[in-house]
Amino acid sequence: RPDGPRYPIVQELVGLREQYTSHTLNSTVALVLAAQRSDDLTWVLDYCKETGFAPFIFTTEQTPEPGFLRPPTLRGREAPAYLSYVIEFYDKLPDYSLFIHAYPEQWHNDLFGPFTHKTLRNIRYEAVDAHGYVNLRCQLDPGCPIAAFPLNPTQTDIDVHDIRAYFAQAYQEIFDVPREKVPGEIGNVCCGQFAVSRDRIRARSKEDYQRILYWVRTTELTNDFGVGWVLEKLWHIIFGMDSVYCPRFEQCRCDNYGWCGPLPSGELLTAVKKGDP
Repeated sequence: RPDGPRYPIVQELVGLREQYTSHTLNSTVALVLAAQRSDDLTWVLDYCKETGFAPFIFTTEQTPEPGFLRPPTLRGREAPAYLSYVIEFYDKLPDYSLFIHAYPEQWHNDLFGPFTHKTLRNIRYEAVDAHGYVNLRCQLDPGCPIAAFPLNPTQTDIDVHDIRAYFAQAYQEIFDVPREKVPGEIGNVCCGQFAVSRDRIRARSKEDYQRILYWVRTTELTNDFGVGWVLEKLWHIIFGMDSVYCPRFEQCRCDNYGWCGPLPSGELLTAVKKGDP
C-alpha cells in the first residue's frame, strides 16, 4: 500500500482507469505513462478529472507500486510501458492514445512552456486523425534531419561497441525484416512523447508489438539505456511514418496546435484535416 499523501492520488488514478476498462468511463483519450514513486502525479489526476481522459500508469520500480500496471521488464525507460499498454488494451483502445512522461515539466515541451498539461490542452485531434501519429514537439532539433545511419556506423561507434554500431541488426530483429529493408537514414523529432490514433495503432498486429516487447526484454545487443535509445528513434516508424519524418516546424505548429500565422513572411498556413491529400 502506498504511504502518506500519495495514496489517495494513486487510488483515484487507478479508479479512473478501472472505470474505463469496465465501460463506466466513456473516455476517447488515454494518457499512457511510466512513473516512479518520486513522480508527482497530482497534475495527471487533475487533468484527467477535468477532461474525462483515462490514465494508464505503469510502475517502473523494482518493487512495484500497488495499483499501477506492471510492464514485464524495466529495460528501456518508458518503452516497455508504452508497448505493454498497446498489447494489453489492443482490443479496447480509445480513439486516441497520448504517450507522455510522468514529470509535469519537460524541457522538450516547446510551444507552451515546459508544463505538459499546457501542451495537451492545445492538441488538435484532427491532426492525429489525419496523420495517425504526431510528435508533441515541433522543434526539429534534436533528431532531425537525421539521427542515425543504421547501415553506416562510425568507426568510433564500432570500436566502443556503441548501439549505433548494431542498429541495423536491432532494426532487423525489431521489425522482422532482412537487411535490405533497413533504411539508410532515420530521423524524427525527439523525445518520446506523441499521440497516436486507434486505427494507426491497429494498423500493426498485436503480434508485432509482442515481438518488439520481446526484443526489449531479451536483446543482448545493448544495455538498458541503449534499448530506450533505439525505441525512441523508432516510435514514428513503429506507428507507420516514413523512416525520416521531420515536418516543417511552422506546419507542425499549425497542424498540431492550430497556430497557423500569418508568419513573418505573410504566409498563412492551413491546418491539416482528415481526408487531406
